[in-house]
Amino acid sequence: MPESGVCTVLRSRLQQMTDELEQVLAKLLAHPGGVTAVTLEERAMFLQSSIDETRAQMQDAGCDLLQPEAPAPTLAEFGHGRIQVLERKALGPRPLVVVLLEWADDGADGFPAISSVHPLDYYEQLAFGHPTPPFTTDPVNPASLTEYVQECSNGRFWFTRAGLLGPAPMGLFGNPSEAEHVRKVAERMAGLFPDLLHSLDTDVSSVVTADELVVLVVENHRNRYPANRGTQSVPITLGEVTKTMDLRIAFAGPFTPFYQVGHEVAHSLGTVDMYNPGTMNYLLTLMSAYSFTSNDQGTVHLDAWHKMALGWCEPLRRQLSAGGSASVVEISAERPDGAVILWDASRGATEYFLVERRTPAGGRKYDVDFPGDGVLLWHIDPSRAPMNRGAPDLLPGSSGVWEAGMRTPPLTWTDGTVASNGIDITTGTEPGSIRFDW
Repeated sequence: MPESGVCTVLRSRLQQMTDELEQVLAKLLAHPGGVTAVTLEERAMFLQSSIDETRAQMQDAGCDLLQPEAPAPTLAEFGHGRIQVLERKALGPRPLVVVLLEWADDGADGFPAISSVHPLDYYEQLAFGHPTPPFTTDPVNPASLTEYVQECSNGRFWFTRAGLLGPAPMGLFGNPSEAEHVRKVAERMAGLFPDLLHSLDTDVSSVVTADELVVLVVENHRNRYPANRGTQSVPITLGEVTKTMDLRIAFAGPFTPFYQVGHEVAHSLGTVDMYNPGTMNYLLTLMSAYSFTSNDQGTVHLDAWHKMALGWCEPLRRQLSAGGSASVVEISAERPDGAVILWDASRGATEYFLVERRTPAGGRKYDVDFPGDGVLLWHIDPSRAPMNRGAPDLLPGSSGVWEAGMRTPPLTWTDGTVASNGIDITTGTEPGSIRFDW
């Protein structure tokens, strides 16, 4: 028998207030103090009272009160803020230093002078600039690491300028092992810049650590693969005082594109590689695969899972029971709750899906190379790094984007059981939003 008009109206009102309450609580997580928090707390109390009153009205009207869903795991249980470096989250400022090093093996082929590939100002702009798009290598208008992390973090994390140092001579490269190579670079840094490194021991522990300083080293090695490596406790002597450097170094070469420079620098914040099956999440996240030597300025954002794990956004949570629906918008400082977690009571926070709105034409300066306009369906389970279950067939690691008007095949968990018989993707009512029904 169809539901009465009164029950339909009350149920719609209840859903709207429940959605708003979850958004308010997400904003409280992002702004835990001050006048804003007081206003949000008052709104949350009002909404909770109104929800209770609407439930009572539904009961009096004889509406079918559905069994309450199991309480959702907390965002912390889903991994919010879990990625840290030495127990410090990537929130607030952190110094970034760029070191240019030149090996002397030959000056024309394998080891060209750094300034012969890019003018030195290129690296200043790459690290600390404020460019106007489009980003280009030639003419010099590269994307900016400082702006990139600030935009990705919704303004919660940013780099401060510790310096652009070099080019400094390194002697012959030879054929060192990776460990020997890293040691040589770290020791050279300690010998050249002891005053700077000493000054960045902000906790006065006599050890300069990766939570105090982010380092990018650019070497004149033509075929230098981008990488991120630890320095393994190198002494830094200044006068009669010796401290220790125990950092992570992001390595790049003169032809390394911005994408890979940003990828390796992000590892110094604790991010993980997302080279999965299929097309390896290509262009869906900074942590996917990309060319090593294309010398271009392609840019895409970090994925929603990394942003949540770094403490940069607060997705809403929806139980993946039949008949549900939700909408997503582009994650931003104004909407840190733009993404949605789809979870199941039988799995809790151990395995879930994360739906993220993405478009190259939204409000993001650094997501312009994203390859579609729709949503990504990230599958999160503890056995591997997150992967997109892409259009049109939900293949793991696919780069396919789910666009409005599409429907997914049945969605499965890692063990093969069905999570949903399918999800319908449509245009949402909020400007720029995508709705999905399951």
